[in-house]
Amino acid sequence: MQHRYKIFLCIGLSAWIYNNVATAQEQTPATARNITLKEAINYGLEHHPTVRIFRLQTLQAKQVAKEQLSNYLPQVNLSSTLDYNIELQKTVIPEGTFGPGTPKQIVAFGQKYNASLAGQADQQIFNMSLISGLQANKPNNELARLSEEENRQEIIYNISNAYFQIITIKKQLDLLYANKERFEKIMRVTSLQSDLGVAKKVDVKQVQVNLNNVTTQITNLENNLSLAENQLKNHMGLPVDAQVEIQDFDTWTEKAEVHFQPQLFNYHNTYSFLKQEKQLELLSINKRRLRNGIFPVISAYAQYGYLGFGNSLESVYNPLLDFSKVGLKLSWSLFTGLRRDAQYKQASLDYDIARINLSFNEQIAGLQFQNAKLKLSNANSTISLNRQNMELAREVFDNTTLQYNEGVASLAELLNAELSFREAQNNYINALVEYYRADLDVQKSNNTLTEFYNNLK
Repeated sequence: MQHRYKIFLCIGLSAWIYNNVATAQEQTPATARNITLKEAINYGLEHHPTVRIFRLQTLQAKQVAKEQLSNYLPQVNLSSTLDYNIELQKTVIPEGTFGPGTPKQIVAFGQKYNASLAGQADQQIFNMSLISGLQANKPNNELARLSEEENRQEIIYNISNAYFQIITIKKQLDLLYANKERFEKIMRVTSLQSDLGVAKKVDVKQVQVNLNNVTTQITNLENNLSLAENQLKNHMGLPVDAQVEIQDFDTWTEKAEVHFQPQLFNYHNTYSFLKQEKQLELLSINKRRLRNGIFPVISAYAQYGYLGFGNSLESVYNPLLDFSKVGLKLSWSLFTGLRRDAQYKQASLDYDIARINLSFNEQIAGLQFQNAKLKLSNANSTISLNRQNMELAREVFDNTTLQYNEGVASLAELLNAELSFREAQNNYINALVEYYRADLDVQKSNNTLTEFYNNLK
């Protein structure tokens, strides 16, 4: 009995240890992935689902081209039949057919079983509509390739935008953490002064209100940081439960002070123009294809096969009689009830609309580029000033805090200095955000995001 009890005890202890180890492993947080912006983009360009989708669409376009080409290649078909005539078809031989006085006769021609085996090869010789359609293969492939490259630029843009959003929030949090630390010190000093009768109780409450406001702002920003990190992981193609940590934070907080270099806009280099240009080419080809439907279609064919007849299944294939033929076939659709004319006019209108859209989109793209460049220039010119202003406000706030601790400055002066410092911080952060976003918009508008990505370290 004791031996059995020891066995159960060992089993129970083993199960308890195993469960605790497994639970500990499950509760162990995943190791954070330390990434730079270039590493984040590299990962997104390899793992984001749209990369594979557009890659498959490019391969699909090549297969569509092969399918179109196959219509002008030889078509070979093989067919075989075996018929059992339950009731043979009868025909009437009129009276006197075989001489005067011969009666009318009802005769059944054929045999109970018929079999055939034949192969036929068809080749298009002249089909102007089909030839015009084949010209669409090249622009179709190029359009798929441009869409794939444009998707890469979109991934670069989305990841960079989310990355800069995280950097901005982290910078705001750093400033708020410092503000909270200052208010906690002020809170201790004010509480001590209140205990000594130097400060009023209402002063303590006023400092507490400001401290609570900063704490609330920190909580909200921490939530926004989690949302921004989830958005970055989504743009990278990472699982939502993965951990990411920005590695080059300090590099990008200083990047906004580089010298601004204005760029020239060339809409003809953008993917928007290149894709619309290919779409115009396809619409033009479609017009020609419909117009060429008026021409006749000439094709050649060759056929070879065997026929078998018999009154029993065993005799139908013995013997088999072969046959063969070659020929030309002409098909000419002369009148389609105005359908072809209506289709051609619709295609012409589609082409005209696309040309107008191309010109209109060029104006919109130029306007967007100019706006983005103006925002970038303004942000670049104000960001240094806002940084200097923030440092000055910090000095004023620190000096006022010191004077308040020494009893020289009032609490109102201290809170005014803190408010000015906080406004200067917000102005600097807003200029930083505006710079990053405007820079990305300029790069995207001018189709230079790939160069931006290649220049990252």
